[in-house]
Amino acid sequence: MMPMRTTSVALEQREAPTAVVETRRSIRLTKVQTLIVVASMLVTAAIAAALALTNPPIFETSRSILVLSGANPNDNEVLTRALESLLTSKGLAAEVKRRGDLPQSIDQISAMISASRKPESAFMDVVVSNPDKVVSEQVSAQVIPALSGVFESAQQDLPVESRITGPIFQEVFARPLQSTSTFPLWFAILFGLLLGGLVPFLFFVIRNLRQPVVESSQDVTDAIDLPILAKVAPLSARGANPQDTIAGVVSAIERLSLNEPVHRLVLVGSDEGVNRAEIALALACMVARSFGQPVALIDADLDNGILTSMLGASDSAGLAECLAGQLDAEASLAPLSQLRVPAVVEPMRPPDGMVRFLGVGVDTSRNVLKMRSSFHRVLEALAGRYVVIVNGPTIPGPVPTAQVLSLADATLMVVTEGVTTLTDAQAAGDTLRSFSSGASGIIVLRQ
Repeated sequence: MMPMRTTSVALEQREAPTAVVETRRSIRLTKVQTLIVVASMLVTAAIAAALALTNPPIFETSRSILVLSGANPNDNEVLTRALESLLTSKGLAAEVKRRGDLPQSIDQISAMISASRKPESAFMDVVVSNPDKVVSEQVSAQVIPALSGVFESAQQDLPVESRITGPIFQEVFARPLQSTSTFPLWFAILFGLLLGGLVPFLFFVIRNLRQPVVESSQDVTDAIDLPILAKVAPLSARGANPQDTIAGVVSAIERLSLNEPVHRLVLVGSDEGVNRAEIALALACMVARSFGQPVALIDADLDNGILTSMLGASDSAGLAECLAGQLDAEASLAPLSQLRVPAVVEPMRPPDGMVRFLGVGVDTSRNVLKMRSSFHRVLEALAGRYVVIVNGPTIPGPVPTAQVLSLADATLMVVTEGVTTLTDAQAAGDTLRSFSSGASGIIVLRQ
């Protein structure tokens, strides 16, 4: 395919014994996680602000009373506290309902009435709050008469000398004070920011502590113990140059090839494979354009079929049927010109007929286990005619990978910072070292 040489540093890293990896746990958020937290804060704050603005105003009708019964200040304080408790009781609410013949329930009326006073003060505000101004006025008009009636009825049967002398309380102002209150917009925004940021922050912190993710190249080296060939941005990342990215990957393959031509290149990963599928497709286009060799691109990810869906070939027979012996691999290859190529790869499209694609097929669930024994027949059918690039399955995963890895001339493992967990990266690295017969290296995608 292309002259490929491996540097002495990469060779030494491959031959080094596997080190015992100590999993580091960190509460530091990745860039993607931080963006999610910030977005959650802004969205939640916007929702809270919208709810606060649409919340109807509350009408408050306030009446002030002064407790002045008895010559003993201690007796007056006791009586004031008793009045304060009585105002918020359901018994008074029942009396208010009876006097005003109100349609509201006792619980609703009781929730409207509140009392406010300063400590050791005989001055008290009785506030009735309700979104309906008329209801607030009706209930407030019955509170003072109901309170007077409760005391008068309670003292009727007492001897004169045992009754509380003088008026127990009196209303200070002739007219009630009316005002409106709204939910503070600033508080809604602040609450939304705190809630929207705290929930995802705690989620990511717990997740990072339970399942730490790859955060740096050092994490990759410690977990997988394979050489890092390139550190690039995803092809679809903002500001990325896809052609420069793929050129860097091709250079990495050349360094990895150990002076041997690469006819079979396999890409695998341990997490969601959209970025890996884009790289596999772009590599096929770049190899066909730059080296003038026909390329057969195979989607061997029978569990997900992301590359097949990306190219719009989900309903076509493919690898699954070839594994079952129902179709010939070369005859099943579809020209790239008949498929839907993503916009990010379109500038690298090779001449017609230079890249052909074999999707996962239709009957994948029934034939997935045949990857263990029949995949070599597919490669043999394409040998000598095409450079084969395989978008491999997720490892660890349900699709057998032993034969895919053992037949590859070179294997690239794609790791994504902030997404790939250290546990999965370690398992994938162990699988590569166990089954891969060719050179292996890592492509790190930075977020």
